[in-house]
Amino acid sequence: PGWRRPSTWYLTGFLIPTDTPEEEAADDDEDDDFGDVPEDAGLAEENTEDRKAAKKSYFPSSMGLSFLVAPGARELSVQVRWGDYRRGEFVREEGVDSVPMWQRTPKDQTVVVRMEDLGGDPVEFPVAESEGLRVMVVARTMEGPAIHGGIPDGTRSISVFLINQRRHDSVHPDEAYVFQPELLVGCDTPFVPRPDLRGLNAEDPDEQVADLQYADTPAYAAGHGVSVDWDMVDGACAELRTCWMPTAQVEKTETVKGDRVAGVELGMDALGALADGAAARDALMPLVERYRKWIEKQETDFDHLSGQRLDTMRYLVNRASVAAGRMERGIKTLVDDPDALDAFRVGNRAVAAALKKRLKIDAPSWRAFQLAFILLNLRGMAHPEDPNRETVDLLFFPTGGGKTEAYLGLAAFAMVLRRLRNPGVQGAGVSVMMRYTLRLLTLDQLGRAAGLVCGLEQERIKDEARYGEWPFEIGLWVGKAATPNVMGRKGDKRQDSARSKTIAYKNNPNNKPSPIPLENCPWCGERFTAQSFELLPNSDEPKELRVVCADWECEFAGERGLPVLAVDDVIYRRLPAFLVATVDKFASLPWVGESGLLLGGATRSDTHGFYGAATSGRGTPMDAGLPPLDLIIQDELHLISGPLGTMAGLYETVIDALATRELEGKSIRPKVVASTATVRRAQEQIQALFARGQTMI
Repeated sequence: PGWRRPSTWYLTGFLIPTDTPEEEAADDDEDDDFGDVPEDAGLAEENTEDRKAAKKSYFPSSMGLSFLVAPGARELSVQVRWGDYRRGEFVREEGVDSVPMWQRTPKDQTVVVRMEDLGGDPVEFPVAESEGLRVMVVARTMEGPAIHGGIPDGTRSISVFLINQRRHDSVHPDEAYVFQPELLVGCDTPFVPRPDLRGLNAEDPDEQVADLQYADTPAYAAGHGVSVDWDMVDGACAELRTCWMPTAQVEKTETVKGDRVAGVELGMDALGALADGAAARDALMPLVERYRKWIEKQETDFDHLSGQRLDTMRYLVNRASVAAGRMERGIKTLVDDPDALDAFRVGNRAVAAALKKRLKIDAPSWRAFQLAFILLNLRGMAHPEDPNRETVDLLFFPTGGGKTEAYLGLAAFAMVLRRLRNPGVQGAGVSVMMRYTLRLLTLDQLGRAAGLVCGLEQERIKDEARYGEWPFEIGLWVGKAATPNVMGRKGDKRQDSARSKTIAYKNNPNNKPSPIPLENCPWCGERFTAQSFELLPNSDEPKELRVVCADWECEFAGERGLPVLAVDDVIYRRLPAFLVATVDKFASLPWVGESGLLLGGATRSDTHGFYGAATSGRGTPMDAGLPPLDLIIQDELHLISGPLGTMAGLYETVIDALATRELEGKSIRPKVVASTATVRRAQEQIQALFARGQTMI
């Protein structure tokens, strides 16, 4: 409106004149002084010195692109598009004063560049009817040592720049600006692809793998102060163009079409009903066989490679072969170990039941990569002395691809196997710890994990003699902003206790939050009501918070309740088989004695739970202490970076030591698996975080 400058509406995409005074050539916001921000403004922890020391940001006066042309190219066509703004008057109707407005005029001119006119020095070409815009072209011939990556000898490297050499207008500077400038470059021969040589000379394995994977996806230009794009015609690059707001089409990563592999049983119901080890071998070995055939095909398809790319291909094929071998050993474990086979069957039935009940899936099945991930980890879980127990297996797959179900299936196997290997009360305690870096992620995933535990609890009830009298439960161990840390009692005047939050919710369920971060039953999906939360044995001196489903037809309605624990006091006493935690909660380990029980410190028990050194005098001694953690799942591993990763690494040393046990003279540590949708320097970062020397992706 009015004479407000057009440049104030542009975040990017304009060029200022080259003779613009320095004081007018920078973003005004860069001069803001953040050093005087008061501490009570919430920015006290920011380091303002770094911000003030940053280089001043100036608006560009030129932009361009570089590309390669074939030796026989004779001519370039450089089309220049832009827009000019001029002040004008706008009259809406007769008798009304005119309103000052900026009027935009689109411009379009073409500059023809003959290759014979280009030498070693820059050559400038004026842009017609532009009032001072110029195109500068720089060319050099690539010869001898400069030829790499298959570039033909005699290929020329060309850089084209658009420069705003208009005269600066101190009164109305925007009239000399060039808005939304664009260069479209054509040639009488197809453009030559620009090889990315970083990967060929890189020592970083990630760069080497990326170089191999994108070897057949060349770039045709590089931008200077702007991005670039290009058009392909019949497999050849026909036109290059600059763009201020670049876009890219990212292809979706998909599993095997239809999630079916010939001869492989992926159905959870069928896997949950395997008759014996031989049936398991017949149902699962085709997956390994098909995978090995795929590996052989990779070696054949890429036998034309040479040098570092050949070495990288062989490295990846070797890693895949190792994975295939581990999958085969996992299947052999199911064949030879009845307990492992039973745990596998129960885990499949529990995951299937949860998906059927919660998502209404009639015949749930695994995706091939999910089943493969479970199989390659079975041996290390069932036989702790196996070398791959120490390996950190990183599940790398795009968001929404099914990582959660894969590691939940492995978690189910671990929890059931613990009960089978340690009969009676000795099979209780925390078996699986699933950790997140952000509280919101924890709450988002809780329902899915809780559904699995509900499925396991249904299986346990069918055969308590085999799977133990102590229930399968899941605990949410996070900060008090999400869950209450204490039960509380009448008269303690605490507003953050489970008692206070529950009573407040019961009295005003429409305006007060639920005492735990669940809104629906994780088994049937029924929404919770005020009657879904009960303080037991009474509301004055409660010892636990029971969560029940509001639907009386649900298996977890009434006195039985859901196997969900969300109060620290109760978690330390009942030691849920599945613990969902955030890494910042580890800070309580040195200060809260009861937290050590989560890592295997319980020595006494009674019908209400377990106790250790921090709760002396309660319960009766057990024949032996509870086993420590079997499995650690670190979800969203890429979010552990910077200070958070440093903190987590410090506590990881303690957790690892407390969860280590001796077995036949060998130290056995928990199995560690992680998941992420983006990965880089995984081996290095996992070594620093978990002190595990081997990582498999």
